[in-house]
Amino acid sequence: MIILIVIHIFLLSNLQFTAWPEMLSFSYMIDNGFVIYKDFHHVYQPLLTFTLLSFFKIFGFNIISLKTFTYILIALTDLFVFLNVKKLTDKQSLPLRGKNNLSIFTLSLYVLLQPIFDGNMLWYDIAVILPILISIYYIDVNLFVSGFFIAIAFLTKQQAILIGLPIFIYLLISKIKFKDIIKFGYGCITPIIFLVLFLYKFDLFPDYLFWTFEFPLIHLPNIDGYAVSPNSRELVILGMMVVSLIVGIITNYKKLNSKFYLLLSILFFLILSAFPRFSLFHLQPALAIYVLIIGYLFSLRNKYFILLLIPVFLMWKNVLVTAKYEDRFYTQSDVNTASEIKNRSKDSQIYLLGPSSIEYVLSSTVPPKPWIENYVWHFEMPGMQEKMIEGWKVAPPQYIYWSIPQSGNWYDLGTYQPKEVVKYIKDNYQKIDQQENIEIWKLQ
Repeated sequence: MIILIVIHIFLLSNLQFTAWPEMLSFSYMIDNGFVIYKDFHHVYQPLLTFTLLSFFKIFGFNIISLKTFTYILIALTDLFVFLNVKKLTDKQSLPLRGKNNLSIFTLSLYVLLQPIFDGNMLWYDIAVILPILISIYYIDVNLFVSGFFIAIAFLTKQQAILIGLPIFIYLLISKIKFKDIIKFGYGCITPIIFLVLFLYKFDLFPDYLFWTFEFPLIHLPNIDGYAVSPNSRELVILGMMVVSLIVGIITNYKKLNSKFYLLLSILFFLILSAFPRFSLFHLQPALAIYVLIIGYLFSLRNKYFILLLIPVFLMWKNVLVTAKYEDRFYTQSDVNTASEIKNRSKDSQIYLLGPSSIEYVLSSTVPPKPWIENYVWHFEMPGMQEKMIEGWKVAPPQYIYWSIPQSGNWYDLGTYQPKEVVKYIKDNYQKIDQQENIEIWKLQ
């Protein structure tokens, strides 16, 4: 097992890493006095951001710290993939001889599939896997711990609440005592209490409810350009997963137990949560549950359905190509841009209209409050541009770093231009320089 985990981290460390700017910039803003939800947009639950804040305050706000945190998290995820399969198949008549061989086989499958699903990154979909796996592991052992980690999963990514339904049904049909269900409930409530106290202390309930529930559930689905459908490559991968499961279930349906159907139900909800803005990395939680199911099915007699995954493994050629690429959002060009910003702006507040928010971190600068990034789904909310402009009237940024818009649909990332913000800049700022594709505007 340890060798497989080392191999997994070695593979990822030699492929292109995606350094999502928010993974550094959100915690960086909090470290610089910004209040989450109130002073900047944050459409996710707060646990990952504050965990990263604690980690970065010790090890620094840099790419090495981000990768270290990511790979520790992935290594722990590997561990609980192994432990879950071992527990799930402990009483099966295994086709692979040896005490841990089936768990090793399943973990090997996960190690090979995880990079194909764009797993070399830290994002909320990656972070939520570990608490989900821990909860599943303890569901038949300690219901308080199981409930606690379901709540931790929810506080990492709110879509995790969907898996509460199949777990609750599983507990009911397991005919456990009512007091044990109460223990599960206590486990769920305990972390939520800390969230409620935090929101109460900083008077954040309205902002929290807007950004984490109202905004993603009501407004986002109606904004042009937000929904993304799977491309042909992604459809092949998704199709092979589904077909292999169907074949495995049909050929083994008489041997399937309630724990299997629990995992299958969780898998369904996790696949559902990858939409409407589909991307392979949004399937990462589903992938972890998928390999647990495959491990269980493989422990039964009819196991050749696994051959259906061969086309997916062929996708590795697309992954290996990235070995020669720089880290996404942390290229030498990004570092050079940050150096230019730092040398010119010094201690001045700035605003980035186009460049990624990682430039704030690299240049040790901050925007005025409230900070809203240049995403169509943020700025096209009624009153959002006006809210930011009102903040600028009180404490205007001295410099605007404005990426030249790319060609494309008006709502595309890199193309979108917020009309009211653009008008305010042109009325109150003067273009003084241009570095490559970034214009520099200074307050008049």
